[in-house]
Amino acid sequence: MKILDSLEKRFGHLAVPNVILVLIVAQLFIYAAIMVGRLDVQSIELIPKAVFAGEWWRLFSFMIVPPDIATGALSALFLAFFWYILFFMSQALEAAWGVFRFNLYLLAAVFFAIVGAFVGQLISPASVIVVSTTFLYWCVFFAFATLQPNVQFLMFFIIPVKVKWIAWLVFGVGSLAFLGLPSMGYRIAFAAPFLCYVLFFKDAMAQAVKAKKRRSEYKAERNLSADDAMHTCSECGATDKSHPEKDFRYKTVDNDVICFCGECRAK
Repeated sequence: MKILDSLEKRFGHLAVPNVILVLIVAQLFIYAAIMVGRLDVQSIELIPKAVFAGEWWRLFSFMIVPPDIATGALSALFLAFFWYILFFMSQALEAAWGVFRFNLYLLAAVFFAIVGAFVGQLISPASVIVVSTTFLYWCVFFAFATLQPNVQFLMFFIIPVKVKWIAWLVFGVGSLAFLGLPSMGYRIAFAAPFLCYVLFFKDAMAQAVKAKKRRSEYKAERNLSADDAMHTCSECGATDKSHPEKDFRYKTVDNDVICFCGECRAK
C-alpha cells in the first residue's frame, strides 16, 4: 500500500518494537493490582458515559485492562498461556510487516474501538457501553491467521488444528454473538475495531475473490472441454461420447482429413 509506505518513511522512527510485550507487562501489573484488591478494573475500562462525565483517562487506561478471565491460580495459568500466544503471534506479524506497520495496525484497532464505543453510545443512550482490550487480541489473531493460515495450534493441548480453521470457528461464534447483542449501539461497538482488519487486508481479500472467480471459470472451461467429443463421424454424426463402442478412423478425401466411424467407413 503506497500510503503505508509513505507513512513509514516519515514516521517509521517512532515505531515501538515489541509493543505487545510492553502491553503484556503493563497488563501483568494491573492484574496483580486487581488480585490484591488495590484496583477496581471497572475504573479503567472504556465506558463512554464515564468519559462524558470527565473521566478522560479511560481513553488510554482501557488498553492495559487484562483479558476477561476469572481470578484464581488456574485462571492465572490460562492467562499466562494466553499472553504467550499473543506475544508469539505479534512476533510473527512484526516479522512479516515490520514494526511500523504492526504498530499502525494496533493503533487503527484502538482508534476504531474508541470511535465505535462513542458512536454506539450515542445511538443507544440507554445502554452502558463497556470496552476492554479483548478486541485487540482478536484483531491480532485474525491478522496472524490470514498471514500464517497453516500454522497448527493444539486445541485442548491435544488436537492439532490449523489456525485458519480456528479463525473460521471464531468468526462464526463471533457473528452469532454479534446478532445476539441487545442493541445497535452494542453491535457497532463490537464490530468497529475489526475495521482495522478490513483496512489492512482489503487488497488481499479482493485478490482472493478474483482468484476464486478465476478457479471457477477454469473449472467450468475444463468441464466443458471434457464434455466435448474428440471424434465425430462426418457421415452419421456419431461421436466417441454418444457411441463409445464405435471405432473412429480418419482418412484424407480431397486433401481434407475426415473422420468416419467403423460402419460408415465400411460403406
